Amino acid sequence: MRIMFVGDINLGEYYTSFGHGPKSYLEHSDVFENVRDLLSRADFVVGNLEAPLTTHSFNPTEPESVVLRGDPKHATTLRAAGFRVLQVANNHTVQHGEEGFRETVEALSNSGVIAVGLNEQKTQIIEIGGETVGFLAASDVPDNTDKAQRCYQRLDDAFVTRAIKAVAEVDHLFVLLHWGLESCTSSMAYQKNLIRTLSQSGVRGVIGSHPHLFYEVWIEGQTVAAPSLGNFIFDLCWDKRLLQSGILDVTVDKDTISSTCLWPLELLNDGCCPSICGSAVPVQESLMLYDLGKNMSGEQSRKLKYFFRNLFRGNQRLKVKFIVRKLLTPLTRHYAGNDT
Repeated sequence: MRIMFVGDINLGEYYTSFGHGPKSYLEHSDVFENVRDLLSRADFVVGNLEAPLTTHSFNPTEPESVVLRGDPKHATTLRAAGFRVLQVANNHTVQHGEEGFRETVEALSNSGVIAVGLNEQKTQIIEIGGETVGFLAASDVPDNTDKAQRCYQRLDDAFVTRAIKAVAEVDHLFVLLHWGLESCTSSMAYQKNLIRTLSQSGVRGVIGSHPHLFYEVWIEGQTVAAPSLGNFIFDLCWDKRLLQSGILDVTVDKDTISSTCLWPLELLNDGCCPSICGSAVPVQESLMLYDLGKNMSGEQSRKLKYFFRNLFRGNQRLKVKFIVRKLLTPLTRHYAGNDT
C-alpha cells in the first residue's frame, strides 16, 4: 500500500493575502496542477486541513470572518486530488465556530474524505487489498477559539494510551499530531520522546504539523518519524522557509515499511500551488531536506514588510481594515490602561 503525506492545507486566505491567496486562486486555477500526477500514484493521500471549509456566519467585509476560511464546495477538490484522510485536530478548524467545524466535517464526509481527530474518535480504518491502515489524530496547541478543545481530540496521556492500544487493531497505525512551536526550527525533546514511545509500541508512523516548517524525517525502529511536514498549500510567503516543503511517500507491506522517500516541493503563486522541484530522495536513517537555521528571529518584521509590499493587491479594503485595527489596538489598550 502506497500512502503519501503532506503538510498544512489552507484553502482560505491569510490576512496578508486577502484576494490573492488559495481561495481566490481556486476561482480560476487548479492548486494541485503541478502535483496531481504524482499524488495519483498513491493509493491515497493524507494531510492536515488547517482552515475550515464553511459558510457559517460569513461576513465578506470583516477580516476576522474571511481569514482562513475555505469553501465547503472544495471538499470535492481535495477528494479529486486523492485525499482520503484529513486531520482536523488543530488550532484553526474551530476558528469560525463549532457550527463551522461541523460543516467542515460534513463537507469532507459527503465527498468521501475521512476527518480524523474528532474528540474521542475511534481509530479510522482504510482497507485496501486485505491490508488495513488506521489513523488517529490529536493536538496539543492552545486554541484561542476553542479553549476547552471540545470539538477535536486533545493530545494527552489518555490519547497516547488509546493510540498504543489501537496498534493491535490494524496492520499499520499512523498517528497524526498537531504540536510543537511555530518559532522552532527543529523538533523538541518532548516530541522525540513521544515518537520513541509510540515507535516502541508498534505505531507505523508519527506525522506532525503546526510549525509550518519542513523538519527532518527519520526512521525510528519500524516507524516513520516526521514531526512537521511544513506547508502544502498556504499563503505564508514572507520567509522562503515557509515555502519549502515536501511530500512524504511511504509504502507499507504486511509487517513493515518497505520504502520511504521525500519529494521536495516549492510553493509557487503566493503559496497557492505546490510544485515538485527535484527527484525523490530516499530516507535511509534520516533526511533533512532544508537548512532551517537556528531560529525564526525577525519573523514579524519580514511579515509586516511583505504585507505592505502587497497592500495594493487583492482585496485592499479588507487589508486596510485589518492593519488599521492591528496598529490601533495597542494604542487603545495603552490609553485605556491610563484612563483615570
